[in-house]
Amino acid sequence: MVGATRARNEIQPAQYRLGPLVPAPGPIAPFQLQANAEMMTGMNPIARFRGAARALRYLTRTEMVDAEQRARLEHVTFAGRAVVRGAERITAGKNVFVDHGAYLNPSTVNDRRGFITIGDNVEIGPYSVLWGGGGLTIGSNVHMGAHVHITTQQGRPIPLAQTELLPLPVDVAPVVIEDHVIIYSGAIIVPGVRIGHHAVIAAGAVVVDDVAPGQLVGGVPARRIYRATEDRRATSAR
Repeated sequence: MVGATRARNEIQPAQYRLGPLVPAPGPIAPFQLQANAEMMTGMNPIARFRGAARALRYLTRTEMVDAEQRARLEHVTFAGRAVVRGAERITAGKNVFVDHGAYLNPSTVNDRRGFITIGDNVEIGPYSVLWGGGGLTIGSNVHMGAHVHITTQQGRPIPLAQTELLPLPVDVAPVVIEDHVIIYSGAIIVPGVRIGHHAVIAAGAVVVDDVAPGQLVGGVPARRIYRATEDRRATSAR
């Protein structure tokens, strides 16, 4: 297991129950629509009509669910195809922007006790993913690039001796991102991490430990590159 091991952010086992496998409403990828169209080419006209009607109903139902979920977050501006689930457990301040294809979900693990809290003046980049099963708190003036992944939950490794087909245990721990933080594209933040104010997370970094205020970290796993503006100026002057 990766993640911080400090007492205050200790990863806790979630109460996870495997329910019926029902496809969740969500956007249909272009390749899926193309595959459906190719499959229907060899059908008779009635079968093609029925298949097209089913696809249209699915798209309409998905759009209705997406619109209803987004409408719950009145202070948030959404770009196209941004997906929100569990909006009743998401709170957001003013001037929040969620870009194209981003996905926000407090999750159903941990007996649905997860949440996502977002401050003011926050932007979530395209195709970023936020999982809040363990509780995700994002401060104000936080900016994320594309494909950022922040998770407060993770599956527990399966023991070598296990041969039964059992539900995967999911552990949770809170993540806190303080004010004035920049998270560049492709960064990953795992459960149990706290990122201090004015910190910078480099592109592609995997953050597994706390980040001090004003610190820039990068790499896999993320390591300190510099701390605060004074350190950066001193480094550039050498």
